[in-house]
Amino acid sequence: MSAGPIDFHTHVQPESATGLAFQQRFGFADPPRDGTPEELLPLMEEAGVRRVLMVPWMPAQDCVDERLADSPDPAARREEVRRSVVEEWFALNQWAVDTVAKHPGRLSCLVGLDPLLMTEEEVTSEVADKLAKGACGLKIAPMFLRASPDDPRVAIVFEQAKQHGVFVLSQAGAGGYRGQPAWGHPRYFEEVLRRWPEVDVQLAHLGLGAEDEVARLTARYPNLYADTSARLHEIGQPGGWTPQEAASQIRRIGTDRVLFGTNYPMHDPRHFLEVFQSLPLTDDEREQILWQNAEGILARSTSPA
Repeated sequence: MSAGPIDFHTHVQPESATGLAFQQRFGFADPPRDGTPEELLPLMEEAGVRRVLMVPWMPAQDCVDERLADSPDPAARREEVRRSVVEEWFALNQWAVDTVAKHPGRLSCLVGLDPLLMTEEEVTSEVADKLAKGACGLKIAPMFLRASPDDPRVAIVFEQAKQHGVFVLSQAGAGGYRGQPAWGHPRYFEEVLRRWPEVDVQLAHLGLGAEDEVARLTARYPNLYADTSARLHEIGQPGGWTPQEAASQIRRIGTDRVLFGTNYPMHDPRHFLEVFQSLPLTDDEREQILWQNAEGILARSTSPA
């Protein structure tokens, strides 16, 4: 692979309507971007981004609850609604691998999973199917699983990653969601890292508020990484890190463990690259973060990519 930035965390969407709705769900009232491949590819060219990792994900359990909210007998309908939501997610995963196939070398994608909502058979068959079709890793979001990554019910994801030789990207942070506990706190990944040392684990958002714990873990476990998604826009803003503080935090985690990511379409890859380039890092450190670390993870994946 040749040098050039890789955006290793995005939420590209099939259509403009779904892209806008996805962002509005998470508080972006009037999104300036729709999140479609048709929008993203020209942005990649303009920003000089060589490759993008698409993360097909949905807050599935929330969707189930919302659809059952007005049901006179939610228990009777739960399995029907559960299966409907799971099928929608599998369709999103299928769209992702189809889209990657149309843009080889430019786009990659993961397999989005909820091992608590999906049955074991659904998880294993979906992983095998989508990896065979070109996905390169797995995705979970503990905040929306309503369970920590070291929960025994989540183990199937890391077992599948080990079996297929791929990595796992996970939501991570010190805060909860809608009053829930912080299921994605980095501390809950220690047992995962110890139990599956051959599985690379990527924590989103630099651990969002738990950067010290991420740094502690990267010092102990060589299979742990963190990405900059949804963080760089805060640098230099009131209440955010200064460029010097950001560089210091990144170095504490390890420039060989940090991956460049944006969380597009919520954030503009052009802006994120501009901010990143302003950080007081060396050229070698920039290269590690912008593409070398991501290439290392992709090279260790034995699944077709």
